[in-house]
Amino acid sequence: MSFNGSFSNNSNHTHTEIQLASRSSMLHSHRRDNGVKAEASSGQSNLMKASRTHNELHKELLLAHKRGLALSSRSELQQVLERRKRVQTDSEEDGQSKTPLEDVLLRRQQKQLEKEKEQEDKERDEAQLMEFVRVRQNLRKIHSAVQNKAANC
Repeated sequence: MSFNGSFSNNSNHTHTEIQLASRSSMLHSHRRDNGVKAEASSGQSNLMKASRTHNELHKELLLAHKRGLALSSRSELQQVLERRKRVQTDSEEDGQSKTPLEDVLLRRQQKQLEKEKEQEDKERDEAQLMEFVRVRQNLRKIHSAVQNKAANC
């Protein structure tokens, strides 16, 4: 472990071993929590105390390792500045990368979408008009039927 709290690069395999041990200890504690109790001998109670201490030390070790990784990374300000620069260059590339062919294709696509929208609007208006005409005809029929009944009576 170096002075800043991070691990050296040559302990990659030990980190994996620590993770496996952590999973194993979590499984054992899960079994204990589910009601499977170990025998109450003094040797096993010492082993359980040792494993709890081991688990606590393991958690502390993982937290220290994470903090060490966080310390070695770039500052938040630097990350934000890099992200802004990346977004700005991406937007500039998007604006500059349009060729005349792309412009023509984009205009055609926009015209096509406008025509489709106009066609849909026209069809919807015609459907509404047809419904209006049908309702009007029905009202005329009803009105004429009522007048015929009134004249016959």
